[in-house]
Amino acid sequence: MTLLITGASGFVGLNIVEAALARGEDVVALSIDALPSPALGAFAGLPGRLHLAQGDVLDEALIAGLFQRHRPDRVVPAAALTPGAGYERRDAGRTLMVNVVGVVRLLEMAARHGVQRVVYPSSGSVYGTNAFGPAPLDEVSTAPMPESIYAISKLAAERAALRFRAIAGLDVVAARLGTVFGPWERNTGVRETLSPQWQIMGLLDAGREVVLPTPGRRDWIYARDVAAAILALLDRPAVASPVINIAPGREWTIADWCAALARRTKSFRWRFAAEGEAANVDYWTARDRSPMSNARLVSEMGFTPAFGMDSALDDFLAWRARVGAV
Repeated sequence: MTLLITGASGFVGLNIVEAALARGEDVVALSIDALPSPALGAFAGLPGRLHLAQGDVLDEALIAGLFQRHRPDRVVPAAALTPGAGYERRDAGRTLMVNVVGVVRLLEMAARHGVQRVVYPSSGSVYGTNAFGPAPLDEVSTAPMPESIYAISKLAAERAALRFRAIAGLDVVAARLGTVFGPWERNTGVRETLSPQWQIMGLLDAGREVVLPTPGRRDWIYARDVAAAILALLDRPAVASPVINIAPGREWTIADWCAALARRTKSFRWRFAAEGEAANVDYWTARDRSPMSNARLVSEMGFTPAFGMDSALDDFLAWRARVGAV
């Protein structure tokens, strides 16, 4: 059995590659740039076999060659551009090509080669303007209302992927990822704003005080849980719901994270911004989004995310001690 992952050098992609290799799988990792050397070093000690491929997900000849050589039976189209508001206008066309057309071409190839399961990493950003109500965000009852080019592209690709279930009999599941943080996140240039946790660790490394704008409440999900959930979706013989939230089912704040980090690291300093003072951590949005329901993930998949805030922080600090800041 062989797993093809596109966008393998990205944040989520690297975590999926690592988790699959850790359980002994053959993994074909396609990325536009080389995997970072710390990741290659870490992956070399895992029992699975890693096949590296470098190139553009829009290169049809490249994709066709990968299917012909490796015959993947499962596919995770994780390649994506995530421009923020500052780059949307400039990068909109390229974003739509990679995030939508790139996925559709991969789906066409997967259907042609009889792939058993495709798990498409969608995003909780598709809920858009409907993400701030009193109820948890539900895959069925909460209508997607994306605003950004990125969110629009993720919903478009999600719907296209699900359409292939009907027109090609392709077994596709769309996994709407919550707000991810953790190992292998790095500044690749395709994500305008990285997670607050990544920003905070960078400020700690630089010996600077962290200044938060607000507590920053969110149902943050650890990258290792995301990778484990995607592998669970790849494994399950039948999935009742074609769209499933990947969310932790619990909330905490960035202020909680800072307080926990301060208890573990004596040199770490943090506080809230004074009135009129600029914070040095960006939350992407001024409002706290409603949590994403993970009821289907738990009840239908039997999967419960393993990491709470404290266990994630401990694991993250241990990972940084082994690998260093990437």
